[in-house]
Formats: sequence, structure tokens, C-alpha cells
Amino acid sequence: MLTAGSLDTNTLLRLVLNDVPEQNEAVLELIRNASGKQFTVADTVFIEMAFALGRYYRFSRDQIALVLGAVAERIELKCNRELFARALPLFAEHRKLSFEDCYLVTYAELNVATPLWTFDRKLAAQAPNSQLIG
Repeated sequence: MLTAGSLDTNTLLRLVLNDVPEQNEAVLELIRNASGKQFTVADTVFIEMAFALGRYYRFSRDQIALVLGAVAERIELKCNRELFARALPLFAEHRKLSFEDCYLVTYAELNVATPLWTFDRKLAAQAPNSQLIG
């Protein structure tokens, strides 16, 4: 499928939060005018969104997982759907793991590059396919 360009974190936050209505409408209009083309969204955008939603908007982990899952499923977006479909439930389930940690473990699994070696005791104790160094 042809691309309509890329979207950044701020663009997707305005889309899901609608906290700046004129920017929300501008993103919706951009999507409507894409004529069936997809917008590419980098993995980093999802990581930044998880951070912003938790830190600045005080979303719960379950809410973050729900919102990011819904974003990842939008047909207008080209993103790493399989990775996020696996990482988001891990994030919601393991309250002490950051989204970045859940992403890294899932990335390692999908790329047949396990275990994920770490010095992070919390990560090694809670995340599947991660192992403490030493």
C-alpha cells in the first residue's frame, strides 16, 4: 500500500485526546484526505505516547494499553501491530515493568533473539524470555 507520510507522537496524541479540538480536526481531515493511503508510525511514537499518557495525562496502565492498542489497530496507520498486540498486555499485566521493557522483551521474542540479557533484576524476574547477566 502506498504511504501518505508519517505521523509523530504529538499528532496521534491530539487525535486520541482531542484536547486541542482544532488540531484534532486537522489530523482527522488529513486522514480523510489520504485517499486510502496509510500513514507510517514509528515504534518510538508508541513508546513516547505511553510515557506521555502516563506521566502527563495520568492514564492508568490499563487505559494506556487500551488507547495504544486502538491506535495500532487503525487501518489508516502502518505500524508494528504484532509487536504492540503482544507488548501491551504484558505492560498491563506487569505493573512494575515499564512499557519500554515490555517492548524490548517482545521485540527480542519476535526477532528470535532471546533471551533479552539485562542487569535489571525486576525485568529478569517478571518478563518472559529475559535473563539477568551475572
